[in-house]
Amino acid sequence: MAEANAIRRTPAEYVSIIWRRRVLVLIVTLSSLAIMIGIDSVRTPVYSSTAKVSFGGKVTSASVISGNIIRLGSAAAHAEAYKLLGQPLPPISLRQEGSTAVVDITCTASSASLASRGANALADGYNAMIRAQTVTNALSTLQFLQTSVGTTNTQIAGLNEAIAKAGKRSVLGQIYAKSLQTAYQHLQNLNQQMLFVNSVIVNPPNALAVLAYSYPNNIPLSPKPTTDALLAFLVGILLAVGIAVLQESLDDRLRNRAELEHLAGGRPAIGLIPTIREWEDRKTPLLITAEQPRGRAAEAFRTLRTSLQFMSLDDPIKTLLISSPSAADGKTTVSSNLAFTIAASGQEVIIVGLDLRKPRIHEFFGVSNEVGITSVLLGEVDLDSAIVNVPGSAYLRILPAGPVPPNPAELLSGRRAQQLIEQLKARCDLVILDSPPLLPVSDSQVLAANADAIVLVAAAGISKRRDIERSVELLRQVDAALVGVILNRAPASDGYGRGKYGYGYGYGYGYGYGYGYGYGYGSGSYGRSPYGSGGGLPVPENLPMGGGVAVDEATSTSGVPANPFGAGSSDIIDVSTTRMEDDPHGDA
Repeated sequence: MAEANAIRRTPAEYVSIIWRRRVLVLIVTLSSLAIMIGIDSVRTPVYSSTAKVSFGGKVTSASVISGNIIRLGSAAAHAEAYKLLGQPLPPISLRQEGSTAVVDITCTASSASLASRGANALADGYNAMIRAQTVTNALSTLQFLQTSVGTTNTQIAGLNEAIAKAGKRSVLGQIYAKSLQTAYQHLQNLNQQMLFVNSVIVNPPNALAVLAYSYPNNIPLSPKPTTDALLAFLVGILLAVGIAVLQESLDDRLRNRAELEHLAGGRPAIGLIPTIREWEDRKTPLLITAEQPRGRAAEAFRTLRTSLQFMSLDDPIKTLLISSPSAADGKTTVSSNLAFTIAASGQEVIIVGLDLRKPRIHEFFGVSNEVGITSVLLGEVDLDSAIVNVPGSAYLRILPAGPVPPNPAELLSGRRAQQLIEQLKARCDLVILDSPPLLPVSDSQVLAANADAIVLVAAAGISKRRDIERSVELLRQVDAALVGVILNRAPASDGYGRGKYGYGYGYGYGYGYGYGYGYGYGSGSYGRSPYGSGGGLPVPENLPMGGGVAVDEATSTSGVPANPFGAGSSDIIDVSTTRMEDDPHGDA
């Protein structure tokens, strides 16, 4: 069953899913956009500014540069920057440019000015820190040099005395003279070093060179309303589409004709019944084919009639059972309207109410349910007394369900019920059995095993896919002749919607109805074509009453009887092609 439900969707079907759930998609997308706009409106703007510095020199060692970057981000450097900035340093990020000694100091703050001053303060603070350390080291070096100078001067004084005592020309005096010369050279070097150290102390060098100071950038780093709104819009659409597809995947309801045919094991959808506004009130039965004979629904039932007639050409159908997976699929509505449509073409039809638990078929024709098939099966009345002529239709009769029995399944599975159906077949061209739904009870399985043809009705947006699969499986188990399926409430994508139906066939007969509870249509007469005998569209010889067209057996050369459901005769109906007028109930 999982494999049967795994229907691969095409891109067009995904578009259809989004369109069906457009309200959800719109709400989620706009909500995402509104949330982002709301967040941006309360967020504190963040500005960014960058200073570019270089550690300079000929230092190219990666380890040395890494050490310098670490010192640049140290707490000591931040402390010096704090002194210059007068407040805590905002968040700072350091980025080395490739393998060079150039480093970008980026500062982010709540104002463009503070971000700029923060980046500059770190660069200057780092230089101040290094200068202070340089001066401290220089002072230590100067103190060492001063001590060395004093020691050297003492050494020079001692050598001068030694030379004087030994004499300059003496060997010892000459030795002392060379040592004195070396001492003077050392003293000179020390003095030069002291001069350099003093210069460093007076003007210590910078540790890094500021290649470019940062300047205030008044364009905030965040929020960016336009970019954020576009991003939120895209995220909202993706989220909404994901939710819509997820809901569609979790929604087990039937959607269209393709799904129905797939679930029915490839059996054709022989009827597509459009959504009828008046059918929204399920408590009120409506024979739409009599109420609106030129409406879209009536045309759909005529098309269904034609499909059944073609199926009957080789193997005539005498008993047609109509069922559905559940009670809300419109089975009884389809049965009653189909019976009326077939009878309108001149066929003798008896519709039988076999939904004994919840009989409703009599309501569509305004007849009593006090006597029906249960009365006949229980021997209370004979068959002919229980069959009721439908007012306004010379070819349609009804055998209501009758009083609700305590044991419907046993009553319908008995031999007496089968004999009764055989008797009905002898009294008309076609017997339509309005059976109970398949899943709640087993009555339909018993009836389906003996019917010439079974048609399964499912409603788009109502019937569950798993219920349809199970119903088809139950019919297969009893070897029922499931000839096709009917899609009730067919969507616009399958050819029916709530728009205008701009063309159709005009038939040469009409009804003035007005019986009992509000329909009561009086018998009308079959009219002639305004084009005369044989006028209108040419009628194919092998199309017996297709779409309401009857072929005179006396003139047909195809050898196909005008009555595909039996051997009964029918009146000849001329057909004219007219433009269908706008139905005041066009959205039905």
